[in-house]
Amino acid sequence: MEQSRQKSSGFTLIETMLAITLLALMMGMIYAALNIGMRAWDAGDARVAAVANLRTVEHFLRREFTQIFPGRWRAVPQAYLTFEGDATSLRYVTSRNLDAARQNGGVGGGEGLQWAELALQSGGVLQLKRQAFDSQAQNFDGLFDAIEGDPAPVRLLENVTVFEISYFGAETDLNEPTWRSEWRDLVRLPVLIKLHVETSRSRDIPDIIVAPRVGEEAGCLINGFTRNCGPRPR
Repeated sequence: MEQSRQKSSGFTLIETMLAITLLALMMGMIYAALNIGMRAWDAGDARVAAVANLRTVEHFLRREFTQIFPGRWRAVPQAYLTFEGDATSLRYVTSRNLDAARQNGGVGGGEGLQWAELALQSGGVLQLKRQAFDSQAQNFDGLFDAIEGDPAPVRLLENVTVFEISYFGAETDLNEPTWRSEWRDLVRLPVLIKLHVETSRSRDIPDIIVAPRVGEEAGCLINGFTRNCGPRPR
């Protein structure tokens, strides 16, 4: 009787192996659950970061478009605006730094103005280039050629699959304003600029529609009879 009690007080090898197997299964399930949780956490962080980045880019582009400056080309027969856009690129003069230049004592000569080009580069990179303003330029040719010492382009977005710009307005008061995919060699700015962007990460920016704030008369002398702008004297 005593022997039987002693034998039943321990675990058999099979029971021990079964317990170890169950423990291993439980640890594996716990590890898998933690791993799934960590991946979900990382994916959530990545989505939050992506959305925050898109919002930042959207806010930046809205500010950028509202401060387009309607300058005029110098020494050309027709006083066209320093604004040129098609479906995939936009070139313009920005006045974002004009207030800072005035506060620092800059007067006349375009201090604070900059040339800017927004375009989609190879590899799906949406990029913004800036160049120092040249008041003697007659067109955009060569303005954005890379020169040593120029500021590095700003990479706004990556993994861009669709990039489309459209412009709403009319060439003259006699035409009805319409949306068009090109705006060049005109004497007025578009009423609205729309930017459509899609990315490969399924986190797209809502269409950005902005009305330029700076009036066309800022870069010209208004002709009250024809309601057109002419170039300012040098």
